[in-house]
Amino acid sequence: MFLSSAFAQLEGEQQSADTTTENRVKEASLPKVPKSFYIPTGLRLGTDLVALGVNAFGDRRNRYELQGDIDFHRFYLAGSYGIASYKIDESDFNYSNDGSYFRIGADVNFLKFDPDFNTLTFGLRYARASFTENLNTNIVDPIYGSYSESFTNSAVSARWFELTTGLRVMLFDNLYTGYTIRIQLNRKITGANEFRSYDIPGFGLSEFKNRWTFNYYLVYRIAWREKKLVIPGK
Repeated sequence: MFLSSAFAQLEGEQQSADTTTENRVKEASLPKVPKSFYIPTGLRLGTDLVALGVNAFGDRRNRYELQGDIDFHRFYLAGSYGIASYKIDESDFNYSNDGSYFRIGADVNFLKFDPDFNTLTFGLRYARASFTENLNTNIVDPIYGSYSESFTNSAVSARWFELTTGLRVMLFDNLYTGYTIRIQLNRKITGANEFRSYDIPGFGLSEFKNRWTFNYYLVYRIAWREKKLVIPGK
Protein backbone atom coordinates (compact mmCIF):
# COMPACT_ATOMS: atom_id res chain seq x y z
CA MET A 1 0.00 0.00 0.00
CA PHE A 2 2.86 2.35 0.82
CA LEU A 3 4.47 1.71 -2.57
CA SER A 4 1.15 2.31 -4.37
CA SER A 5 0.70 5.66 -2.61
CA ALA A 6 4.26 6.68 -3.42
CA PHE A 7 3.87 5.78 -7.10
CA ALA A 8 0.53 7.66 -7.25
CA GLN A 9 2.12 10.75 -5.73
CA LEU A 10 5.04 10.63 -8.15
CA GLU A 11 2.66 10.21 -11.07
CA GLY A 12 0.59 13.19 -9.94
CA GLU A 13 3.70 15.38 -9.59
CA GLN A 14 4.87 14.33 -13.06
CA GLN A 15 1.49 15.20 -14.60
CA SER A 16 1.56 18.58 -12.87
CA ALA A 17 5.07 19.25 -14.18
CA ASP A 18 4.04 18.20 -17.70
CA THR A 19 1.02 20.53 -17.56
CA THR A 20 3.17 23.45 -16.40
CA THR A 21 5.70 22.79 -19.16
CA GLU A 22 2.93 22.56 -21.76
CA ASN A 23 1.42 25.89 -20.62
CA ARG A 24 4.82 27.57 -20.81
CA VAL A 25 5.33 26.25 -24.34
CA LYS A 26 1.90 27.56 -25.37
CA GLU A 27 2.62 30.99 -23.89
CA ALA A 28 5.98 31.11 -25.63
CA SER A 29 4.37 30.19 -28.97
CA LEU A 30 1.77 33.00 -28.81
CA PRO A 31 2.65 36.00 -31.00
CA LYS A 32 3.88 38.92 -28.94
CA VAL A 33 2.70 42.41 -29.76
CA PRO A 34 5.67 44.52 -30.94
CA LYS A 35 6.30 47.69 -28.97
CA SER A 36 5.99 49.65 -32.20
CA PHE A 37 2.28 48.73 -32.31
CA TYR A 38 1.69 51.12 -29.40
CA ILE A 39 2.92 54.07 -31.48
CA PRO A 40 -0.20 55.88 -32.82
CA THR A 41 -0.97 55.34 -36.49
CA GLY A 42 -3.60 58.01 -37.05
CA LEU A 43 -6.16 60.45 -35.74
CA ARG A 44 -9.89 60.03 -36.35
CA LEU A 45 -12.06 63.16 -36.40
CA GLY A 46 -15.80 63.33 -36.87
CA THR A 47 -19.09 65.00 -36.12
CA ASP A 48 -22.41 63.83 -34.71
CA LEU A 49 -25.05 63.43 -37.42
CA VAL A 50 -27.84 63.19 -34.84
CA ALA A 51 -27.02 66.71 -33.65
CA LEU A 52 -26.99 68.03 -37.22
CA GLY A 53 -30.39 66.43 -37.81
CA VAL A 54 -31.83 68.04 -34.69
CA ASN A 55 -30.41 71.40 -35.78
CA ALA A 56 -32.02 71.08 -39.21
CA PHE A 57 -35.47 69.86 -38.17
CA GLY A 58 -35.86 71.11 -34.59
CA ASP A 59 -36.69 74.62 -33.44
CA ARG A 60 -35.51 74.54 -29.81
CA ARG A 61 -32.11 72.88 -29.63
CA ASN A 62 -28.87 73.55 -31.52
CA ARG A 63 -25.72 71.53 -31.00
CA TYR A 64 -22.42 71.09 -32.83
CA GLU A 65 -19.92 68.47 -31.73
CA LEU A 66 -16.40 67.48 -32.79
CA GLN A 67 -15.25 64.01 -31.77
CA GLY A 68 -11.78 62.49 -32.08
CA ASP A 69 -9.67 59.54 -31.01
CA ILE A 70 -6.10 58.33 -31.42
CA ASP A 71 -4.96 54.70 -31.29
CA PHE A 72 -2.41 53.00 -29.07
CA HIS A 73 -2.78 49.48 -30.49
CA ARG A 74 -6.04 48.18 -28.91
CA PHE A 75 -6.48 51.26 -26.74
CA TYR A 76 -7.85 54.61 -27.88
CA LEU A 77 -7.58 57.99 -26.22
CA ALA A 78 -10.92 59.61 -27.05
CA GLY A 79 -12.48 63.00 -26.55
CA SER A 80 -15.18 65.33 -27.80
CA TYR A 81 -16.05 69.01 -27.59
CA GLY A 82 -19.33 70.68 -28.34
CA ILE A 83 -21.33 73.88 -28.13
CA ALA A 84 -25.05 73.90 -27.52
CA SER A 85 -28.06 76.15 -27.03
CA TYR A 86 -31.65 75.49 -25.99
CA LYS A 87 -34.65 77.85 -26.09
CA ILE A 88 -38.29 77.65 -25.08
CA ASP A 89 -40.81 80.43 -25.84
CA GLU A 90 -44.24 80.08 -24.23
CA SER A 91 -46.97 82.56 -23.45
CA ASP A 92 -46.23 82.67 -19.72
CA PHE A 93 -42.45 82.13 -19.73
CA ASN A 94 -39.35 81.82 -21.88
CA TYR A 95 -36.10 79.99 -21.16
CA SER A 96 -32.69 80.10 -22.87
CA ASN A 97 -29.47 78.19 -22.32
CA ASP A 98 -26.04 78.60 -23.97
CA GLY A 99 -22.83 76.75 -23.18
CA SER A 100 -20.20 74.19 -24.08
CA TYR A 101 -19.10 70.76 -22.94
CA PHE A 102 -16.29 68.24 -23.29
CA ARG A 103 -15.75 64.55 -22.70
CA ILE A 104 -12.45 62.72 -22.32
CA GLY A 105 -11.59 59.10 -21.65
CA ALA A 106 -10.33 55.81 -23.07
CA ASP A 107 -11.70 52.95 -25.18
CA VAL A 108 -10.68 49.32 -25.61
CA ASN A 109 -11.07 47.88 -29.11
CA PHE A 110 -12.24 44.26 -29.35
CA LEU A 111 -11.60 43.95 -33.11
CA LYS A 112 -7.91 43.11 -32.69
CA PHE A 113 -6.77 42.25 -36.18
CA ASP A 114 -8.96 44.27 -38.53
CA PRO A 115 -6.86 45.52 -41.49
CA ASP A 116 -9.27 48.42 -42.14
CA PHE A 117 -9.06 49.69 -38.53
CA ASN A 118 -12.74 49.08 -37.91
CA THR A 119 -13.43 49.18 -34.18
CA LEU A 120 -15.87 47.77 -31.64
CA THR A 121 -15.13 49.59 -28.40
CA PHE A 122 -16.09 49.80 -24.76
CA GLY A 123 -14.95 52.80 -22.76
CA LEU A 124 -15.21 55.27 -19.93
CA ARG A 125 -15.57 59.08 -20.05
CA TYR A 126 -15.38 62.04 -17.73
CA ALA A 127 -17.65 64.84 -18.96
CA ARG A 128 -18.12 68.48 -17.95
CA ALA A 129 -20.33 71.34 -19.13
CA SER A 130 -20.27 75.10 -18.52
CA PHE A 131 -23.29 77.24 -19.38
CA THR A 132 -25.48 80.26 -18.70
CA GLU A 133 -29.27 80.11 -18.54
CA ASN A 134 -32.06 82.69 -18.29
CA LEU A 135 -35.69 82.40 -17.23
CA ASN A 136 -38.32 85.11 -17.76
CA THR A 137 -41.81 84.63 -16.36
CA ASN A 138 -45.08 86.54 -16.82
CA ILE A 139 -47.20 86.35 -13.70
CA VAL A 140 -50.83 87.42 -13.24
CA ASP A 141 -51.57 88.21 -9.59
CA PRO A 142 -55.15 88.95 -8.41
CA ILE A 143 -53.88 91.82 -6.23
CA TYR A 144 -50.85 93.26 -8.01
CA GLY A 145 -51.97 92.47 -11.54
CA SER A 146 -49.57 91.38 -14.30
CA TYR A 147 -45.83 91.63 -13.86
CA SER A 148 -42.64 89.94 -15.09
CA GLU A 149 -39.67 88.46 -13.28
CA SER A 150 -36.26 87.53 -14.69
CA PHE A 151 -33.73 85.08 -13.29
CA THR A 152 -30.21 84.28 -14.48
CA ASN A 153 -27.78 81.50 -13.64
CA SER A 154 -24.64 83.11 -15.00
CA ALA A 155 -21.93 80.54 -14.26
CA VAL A 156 -23.30 77.02 -13.99
CA SER A 157 -21.17 73.90 -14.31
CA ALA A 158 -22.11 70.24 -14.40
CA ARG A 159 -20.11 67.04 -14.43
CA TRP A 160 -20.97 63.39 -15.01
CA PHE A 161 -19.41 60.08 -16.04
CA GLU A 162 -20.18 57.88 -19.04
CA LEU A 163 -19.95 54.19 -19.88
CA THR A 164 -19.77 53.87 -23.66
CA THR A 165 -19.91 51.29 -26.40
CA GLY A 166 -19.42 52.09 -30.06
CA LEU A 167 -18.81 50.76 -33.56
CA ARG A 168 -16.86 52.36 -36.43
CA VAL A 169 -16.92 50.82 -39.91
CA MET A 170 -14.96 52.09 -42.90
CA LEU A 171 -17.07 53.09 -45.89
CA PHE A 172 -14.13 53.85 -48.22
CA ASP A 173 -10.72 55.55 -48.19
CA ASN A 174 -10.44 56.29 -44.44
CA LEU A 175 -14.05 57.52 -44.19
CA TYR A 176 -15.92 55.80 -41.35
CA THR A 177 -19.40 55.80 -39.90
CA GLY A 178 -20.79 54.35 -36.71
CA TYR A 179 -22.59 54.87 -33.43
CA THR A 180 -21.81 55.48 -29.78
CA ILE A 181 -24.22 54.56 -26.98
CA ARG A 182 -23.61 56.45 -23.73
CA ILE A 183 -24.86 55.58 -20.26
CA GLN A 184 -24.51 58.88 -18.37
CA LEU A 185 -24.11 58.55 -14.62
CA ASN A 186 -23.89 60.57 -11.40
CA ARG A 187 -24.74 64.01 -12.78
CA LYS A 188 -23.86 66.89 -10.44
CA ILE A 189 -24.68 70.60 -10.91
CA THR A 190 -23.03 73.58 -9.21
CA GLY A 191 -23.65 77.32 -9.53
CA ALA A 192 -27.43 77.28 -10.19
CA ASN A 193 -28.20 79.94 -7.59
CA GLU A 194 -31.17 81.82 -9.08
CA PHE A 195 -33.34 78.86 -10.12
CA ARG A 196 -33.10 75.13 -10.71
CA SER A 197 -31.25 74.30 -13.94
CA TYR A 198 -33.42 72.91 -16.68
CA ASP A 199 -31.06 71.72 -19.43
CA ILE A 200 -27.35 70.79 -19.52
CA PRO A 201 -25.28 71.04 -22.75
CA GLY A 202 -24.06 67.60 -23.79
CA PHE A 203 -26.24 65.86 -21.22
CA GLY A 204 -29.85 66.91 -21.67
CA LEU A 205 -32.64 67.62 -19.20
CA SER A 206 -31.25 68.11 -15.72
CA GLU A 207 -34.18 66.38 -14.01
CA PHE A 208 -32.36 63.10 -14.71
CA LYS A 209 -29.31 62.17 -12.68
CA ASN A 210 -28.66 59.06 -14.78
CA ARG A 211 -29.74 58.59 -18.39
CA TRP A 212 -28.60 57.23 -21.74
CA THR A 213 -28.08 58.85 -25.13
CA PHE A 214 -27.12 57.91 -28.68
CA ASN A 215 -24.77 59.51 -31.21
CA TYR A 216 -24.19 58.59 -34.85
CA TYR A 217 -20.91 59.83 -36.27
CA LEU A 218 -19.32 60.46 -39.63
CA VAL A 219 -15.55 60.15 -39.12
CA TYR A 220 -12.41 60.64 -41.21
CA ARG A 221 -9.13 58.98 -40.28
CA ILE A 222 -5.93 60.98 -40.83
CA ALA A 223 -3.25 58.28 -41.09
CA TRP A 224 0.45 59.04 -40.75
CA ARG A 225 1.89 55.53 -40.44
CA GLU A 226 0.89 51.96 -41.07
CA LYS A 227 1.60 48.82 -39.09
CA LYS A 228 1.71 45.20 -40.18
CA LEU A 229 -1.07 43.40 -38.40
CA VAL A 230 -0.18 40.09 -36.73
CA ILE A 231 -2.87 37.53 -37.50
CA PRO A 232 -2.73 34.30 -35.42
CA GLY A 233 -2.11 31.15 -37.41
CA LYS A 234 -0.61 32.99 -40.39
